[in-house]
Amino acid sequence: MAYMEKLSRMIALNQLYILIYSALAAVIGVNIYLFLLIFVFIAISMVVQSVLMSSGLGEKSSYVAEVLSGKKLFHEDNVRAIQTKDTLIYMDLQEQTKFSLYTTLGVLVGLAYFFALWRYVPDFANFLSLRLFDSPMKDVSVSYMRLLLFLAFLIYFEGYFVINQGITMWALGRVKKLPALNMPTSYIVTDKGIVIKGLMTTKGIRFPLPPDIEITLNKERRFVELSRHGRRTISKLRLYTKNPEKLYEIIRRAAYPQQTP
Repeated sequence: MAYMEKLSRMIALNQLYILIYSALAAVIGVNIYLFLLIFVFIAISMVVQSVLMSSGLGEKSSYVAEVLSGKKLFHEDNVRAIQTKDTLIYMDLQEQTKFSLYTTLGVLVGLAYFFALWRYVPDFANFLSLRLFDSPMKDVSVSYMRLLLFLAFLIYFEGYFVINQGITMWALGRVKKLPALNMPTSYIVTDKGIVIKGLMTTKGIRFPLPPDIEITLNKERRFVELSRHGRRTISKLRLYTKNPEKLYEIIRRAAYPQQTP
């Protein structure tokens, strides 16, 4: 999925959540439950952004069973021990770390916005009532009151979205390309693909690989890397191993069977 397509989906999903949460908030009102609802909204926004802006190598959890059903060709469990010997890894993570710091700043600014303004949403709803109906909110019907609260919360949540999205776009402008370097804790290669295991998730990549995914070998640093370059992104899967030459040949032959003798 291209970067702009991912970004469009992320924006669309966030807008859907904003509409849903604005409707719920209009019913709940300003209380502790709304406060908890806000944190759930922030958490969902972060998860959606993380999922949609993650690596673009086509890995999915649903592929794991299919890949594992194939013939096992290679596996590596002691990845961290090999990875810690790579003294140049910090250079590869500079852009990714920089972008993460910028987006974390966006989250902090968004939280400050929520803490500072959430209690004033009813006042804003009352302001809208005076503007739209020439009377305070307490004098309008219950249905109109809910509508006013919905509009006030909608604008309130949109404010967080604009802040978060604005800082994300600003952060993108300060890095050459949005990097996504994935280094699994362990992995298995079969004739049907690669299963990569992280700290919290296990995903599969199916063979054959798309032609725009490059496979590179680094003997000195002991890894094989799959990479895909987009217009604004670089997605990389780095597989550390004690035997990088063997792993490279296995993946090359299994991933591109038509190109190997």
